[in-house]
Amino acid sequence: MQIRFLKIMRNLSNSNFATFLIAILLLIPKPALSQPSPNYKYSPPAKLNDGIQTGTLKSAKLDEAKLVAGTNEILKGTYANIHSVLIFRHGKLVYENYFTGEDVNNHVGSIGVVTHTQQTLHDMRSVTKSVVALAVLVAHSQGRIKDLDQPVFDLFPEYVNFAQGEKKNITVRHLLTMTPGLEWNEAFSYANPTSSAFQMNRAPNTIEFVLSRKLVNKPGTTFEYNGGTTQLLTAIIKRATGSDIYAYTTKYLLTPLGITNHHWAKMKNGAPDADSGLRLRSRDMAKIGLLIANKGRWNGQQIIPKKLIHDAVSEHIQIPQEKEASALGDRQAYGYQIWKFSFVEAKKRVHLIELSGNGGQKVYIDQANNVMAVITAGNYDARGLKKSSFDIYLDIVYPSLKVKRNR
Repeated sequence: MQIRFLKIMRNLSNSNFATFLIAILLLIPKPALSQPSPNYKYSPPAKLNDGIQTGTLKSAKLDEAKLVAGTNEILKGTYANIHSVLIFRHGKLVYENYFTGEDVNNHVGSIGVVTHTQQTLHDMRSVTKSVVALAVLVAHSQGRIKDLDQPVFDLFPEYVNFAQGEKKNITVRHLLTMTPGLEWNEAFSYANPTSSAFQMNRAPNTIEFVLSRKLVNKPGTTFEYNGGTTQLLTAIIKRATGSDIYAYTTKYLLTPLGITNHHWAKMKNGAPDADSGLRLRSRDMAKIGLLIANKGRWNGQQIIPKKLIHDAVSEHIQIPQEKEASALGDRQAYGYQIWKFSFVEAKKRVHLIELSGNGGQKVYIDQANNVMAVITAGNYDARGLKKSSFDIYLDIVYPSLKVKRNR
């Protein structure tokens, strides 16, 4: 599973050795000591007045024994520093658990050991990017953003001096799929001054910083994980609607979903941190996933047109895999700031839509099996973990479907 974890977490930065050791030392003792004895008994999720329907594992035909055993493994610390796990089947919440563990607020720093509950706001990190993409689709459906294939420099004419050669052909869709072809490197820790994201977040003009990058690949041909694309998308929303990403998303996405408790951190220049600043409760994070799973519809209201959601979760660019991962049959692709992943299990290919954030923030949508899992964790920048958020889906959620596994 370690190979898969390393692959699917491409959006996480590589830590240097010292950072890695510190992360491991922080993660192991405190959460393990803070957890209760692993003697979990299942109880159905509470039905709240939040628009989420609830059910039971029995009604969802999920294996309770496997989920109870998996929960006890989380409580024992087998899966590092997990903060919440929610499982939906056929659109209903049938499993919900919260755990105690060390946590960090991206824009504040360490917040110590937290007893996570239904009401706890949690960093979404790069799941924020997926929310931004959905906001772009809302603006497009409103006619505010006329054409997703419109050249980006048409929207930023003051930077036309950077639009040289093929670079002038970068479109809004290329930003959504992270294929603008710009020179960019987020392979380092976000605290590393050589990281493009580090430099962007400290640049006096974020838009100029991104658009001034050298073109190294023809637009639309190569995927390169690039938080700068997300910042450009929020700037486009601001120009098209007059509202910053937080105000616009609150009005047209969060509020319609009944998400009332949220926070969006700001960068040093005062603008909302578009690529990692959103904090939500786990149930509200799940609503974002349900909106996608329900093809843009929420409680009878079509918030985003069905076709646009279909486009958002389609495979727009394949992502090359390590040799070991390819040998296992794993595949990875990218949609509109949304990951696509598939693996072979019991000689059957399983396809997942994935929203993913640094530290183990995950929304997995398995459309074929009508299952969705939401996971939050505190493993920020940690690498080499034996068990992680992704393993929870493979080891606990997927087997609860009573599918025989070969491995």
